Amino acid sequence: MRKWWDNMKPIPIDKLEEGMKLAKTIYNESGQLLLGAGMALKSNYIERLKKMNIPEIYIMDDNFPDIKAPEPISDKTRLEAIKVVKNTMESIKLGSEIDLAKVNQAVDSILDEILLQNHVVIHLNDIRTYDSYTFQHSVGVTILSILMSLHFNYTREEVKKIAIGAFLHDVGKTKVDKDIIMKPGKLTEEEYEEVKQHSTYGYHIIREVAGISILSAHIAYQHHEYIDGSGYPRGLKGEEISNWAQIVTVADIYDALTSDRVYKRKLMPHEALKIINELKGIKLSPECVDALLKHVAVFPVGAMVELDNNQVGIVVDVNKEDLSRPIVRIIEDEHGNKIQDIKEIDLIHNDNFKINRVIYN
Repeated sequence: MRKWWDNMKPIPIDKLEEGMKLAKTIYNESGQLLLGAGMALKSNYIERLKKMNIPEIYIMDDNFPDIKAPEPISDKTRLEAIKVVKNTMESIKLGSEIDLAKVNQAVDSILDEILLQNHVVIHLNDIRTYDSYTFQHSVGVTILSILMSLHFNYTREEVKKIAIGAFLHDVGKTKVDKDIIMKPGKLTEEEYEEVKQHSTYGYHIIREVAGISILSAHIAYQHHEYIDGSGYPRGLKGEEISNWAQIVTVADIYDALTSDRVYKRKLMPHEALKIINELKGIKLSPECVDALLKHVAVFPVGAMVELDNNQVGIVVDVNKEDLSRPIVRIIEDEHGNKIQDIKEIDLIHNDNFKINRVIYN
């Protein structure tokens, strides 16, 4: 039986047309269903999506093979976690206390789901509105930080403390003018200095919460510090920076690079990983970058790619031994003719082939 997620591909919001069918349910930051999977798009739906500042959605495409990009956690767990981040930040703005029980519950749910799986691979980010970026980003960074932490032989309790620090790493943004956070253009020097204060604000907010480790608070304090001393707010270097914070720094940068923002379009995973690799050993911990690379698909399931023999295919699976060498199902030959018979190339066993580029609609 065909599922709603079969044959789905991402498409920018400005290229949507009436009649296209939604392949993935869209929720708002409060977890409310906006448009359900399988719905045919109407003009008023498209306009609504544009007004919500959703940069792209997933649609059904019969030209794509029946594939599914695996999710690291369930929609239910993700949506509940996003809601907890949102409510936490709203509480801080109102001067109320952080509901630690809710934070613990959300983090435990994410951690438990990840630990139940054998090897989690991150493919593409979930659909995000510009307005809800901070909430969804916090959950994305938490997932990545947990996955990376598992490679350092930490205890479950230590991994949870890292996850709580990741979950709350941006709470200091509640003390920064929203107009500055959401500004589409380049920040002035004064505005940038104010944004940089969010790390310090976050540290002081978290350290006052009874029941949260001071080490988790230091993750918020240090997640913009770099090993060469060029970060902020204190210009810490190398071992002066908490190992836990260095994990979250790498996760934070990757998730930010692969997310649409008001001032930039998101990068594909291979583009973001190229930037992170260039920072490895200079600004970012080599060990943390290596841990990230074990869990991020360079060419995610569903990506359309061109091989070096000019054939075009769809990534249908990844090789966990080498996430840069996926399994590709060929859909067009080197002359641009559609291929009817199923032909798959496992790049990990075919050194003669490589991916030239990702074709993005």
